[in-house]
Amino acid sequence: MRRRQNPPGEAYIEQLRVSGLGSDGFRGVIGDSFSWSVVAHLIAATLSYLDEQATPAGAPIPVGFDTRFLARHFACLVYLGLLQGKMKPTLSRSNIPSPYLSYAVRKLGAPLGIMVTASHNPAAYLGFKPKGPEGGSALPEVQMRIAELAASVRPIDMDPYVVFGPTLEFQHFNFEADYARALASLLATKELAQDRQLAVDFMHGSAFPLYGHVLEELGVSFIPVRIEQDPLFAGGNPEPVAGNLEELRSQVIAGATRSIGAAFDGDGDRLRLVDESGEVVPNEDIFAICLLHLIEDRNQRGRIVKTVSFSELIDRLATAFNLPVVETPVGFKHATRELMVPDTLAAGEESGGIGFGFYLPERDALLALLLVLEAMRMRGKQLVELRLELAERFGRSYFAHQDVPLSGRTDTRQVLRQMEELAASPAKVGLPDAVPDRMDGLKLRHREGFLLVRLSGTEPVLRIYCDDTTEGREWELVRRAVSYFSKQGSSRIAEDLDEEEAISS
Repeated sequence: MRRRQNPPGEAYIEQLRVSGLGSDGFRGVIGDSFSWSVVAHLIAATLSYLDEQATPAGAPIPVGFDTRFLARHFACLVYLGLLQGKMKPTLSRSNIPSPYLSYAVRKLGAPLGIMVTASHNPAAYLGFKPKGPEGGSALPEVQMRIAELAASVRPIDMDPYVVFGPTLEFQHFNFEADYARALASLLATKELAQDRQLAVDFMHGSAFPLYGHVLEELGVSFIPVRIEQDPLFAGGNPEPVAGNLEELRSQVIAGATRSIGAAFDGDGDRLRLVDESGEVVPNEDIFAICLLHLIEDRNQRGRIVKTVSFSELIDRLATAFNLPVVETPVGFKHATRELMVPDTLAAGEESGGIGFGFYLPERDALLALLLVLEAMRMRGKQLVELRLELAERFGRSYFAHQDVPLSGRTDTRQVLRQMEELAASPAKVGLPDAVPDRMDGLKLRHREGFLLVRLSGTEPVLRIYCDDTTEGREWELVRRAVSYFSKQGSSRIAEDLDEEEAISS
């Protein structure tokens, strides 16, 4: 007997219609904005999109999942839905990192792939991320079209409880050995092992065990940290920000001055490092080290792509080598398009994702780590020394980022009105000569850096970023922005994202 499905929340489906899949795929709270009824619409929309593209029946479509609660079950439902739609899905045997699924899409020559993950979001979240045939995030127009279809098509008709049965069989894909060889082929030296200790924090996410296997294949020994699969992530978020890396820092400090640390986010597409001093390395330093290594040690050139929220250290480095910089909105789907343009060297985002034009148009945290290790080897310097070199040659950048929780739908319009007022009068936050940029949210550019405010496409928060060449000024500007958006008679900034911004990601 078929069980009755609860209808999807109309608000979430309407958000799909208006705002698309967000910065990269749809994410929501499990059992609420991410329910079977919503996913049934997304599957049906994906099939409709494939039909619009005249995709032949039996086309291969890889489906992967992370370590989150019910992630495998939702991935199985996606698999069965695609199978019902006459496609030929293949499922990962276990949890995998997102970059590996993108590799599988290219390896199979698939029209797209689906990754069930919420990346670095809190444990209550899960997501539906489409990957394009190029081997990266599905392009913005593809994600928008899937979102439009999700709001209009009839959801796929199947019993979601079937995945809890013991008799289902799935076709699986396994390209792990090929993936390891592909990454190895991109390195200029195979001598990555050095007389230093490397600790790697997997943050209970899906990067382990695959990334560990690749490191071992390349002769890089490491101390594993937080490798146990835990859908609750030990009570935290699988996001490699400084406040979540104390355990990794303690491993590095215990290893004395020859030890460094690396951390991967929940789905393995973002990297963070800890240098020999025990300091968490800013994301702009990691990207700049990779760029300097490619340019000077490997004689590679090309366009440099960065998100609107990323530090201007990258601009100064590019200017020194007379290389063009392309800025995109937040969301790696925009960088994916730019990485597909010939003569693009690399793309980076403020949150730690890095992709390279000589590989897939996808952020790959493991490849970024390998290139940093290669830079240390070829330049004969410790990580802390590479950072000092950046500061000496291109100046220091001081970057701050603060999220302000949202709490009321009505007040979201107030925030958007305040953005318009601030664009017209930047002096309200102490930047009278700033030039406004509305590419994504509101960016106030000034001589020493920028202040950026934007509504998140991932969680119900207002994101505030600041980059400055004067230490301490970055946090002062952030505090002014928080004060500005919190005033005018409202104790709440916003509860839910309205039609201007989806709860999706």
